[in-house]
Amino acid sequence: MAKLQAHRGVSSEYPENTMAAFRASVNEGYDYIEFDPKYTSDGEIVILHDHTLDRTARKSDGSRVEKGTDIRSITLEEARSYDYGLWFSEDFRGEQIPLLTDLLDYARESGIPVKIDNVWETFPEEIRAKLFDIVASYGESIHVGFTCARLDTMAAAAKRFPYADIHYDGGDLSAERLDEVAKIARGHHLYVWVCYDCEMTSWFKGTKATPDVCRFVRQYGELGVWIISTREELEVAVRELDAEIIETTGHIKPEWIAEIK
Repeated sequence: MAKLQAHRGVSSEYPENTMAAFRASVNEGYDYIEFDPKYTSDGEIVILHDHTLDRTARKSDGSRVEKGTDIRSITLEEARSYDYGLWFSEDFRGEQIPLLTDLLDYARESGIPVKIDNVWETFPEEIRAKLFDIVASYGESIHVGFTCARLDTMAAAAKRFPYADIHYDGGDLSAERLDEVAKIARGHHLYVWVCYDCEMTSWFKGTKATPDVCRFVRQYGELGVWIISTREELEVAVRELDAEIIETTGHIKPEWIAEIK
């Protein structure tokens, strides 16, 4: 039966990349949490999708943070002076920007696997090393996966974390590329992600999911399909694409999987 991955947590019903969205992932029965790490000017690793804060952060009075405010240009103290729930709903007033350790602590407590988005590949070397050190400090008490588009960073993650899942989402699904990916990820649980062709993913210029593409990909690892938002898309992903893991913002509910034959 296909597994469901919560994109930034249950981000259709909770403010994305917050502990509220992550807790909902567990409470509603999702199999994985996907999240986006970022870093502050003082080198603290936090969880946020955009580099800028104005979309998802608010001041205490509910007004937007100044447009263009970059998480990399402010300290953790300043980042935590803003509210990360108000933009979504007054019901989530008081949500803080999580530290990486906040989520990893919760992953250890709850047992839910977590997948680190591939933005970590763009971090400066010293920040990437810090992220690795933080994740390594949990050892095998958490089930962690690294999303990789690049081969060099994939090799670094695979070497440092022999127990981690490797998620390839580079877009290049040629036999030559996947041969290299499989070689690097040998001994790891490898997922190869393919983009579902829909309005939400119209920006993506890589290979899109078709039955033939997905059949080919499954020769290398488990097939992941992103991002699914409707029941009809879910039925295609399960019945026609034979996806083994599916990423959704939360519009797809875990109980629907069992209902699809």
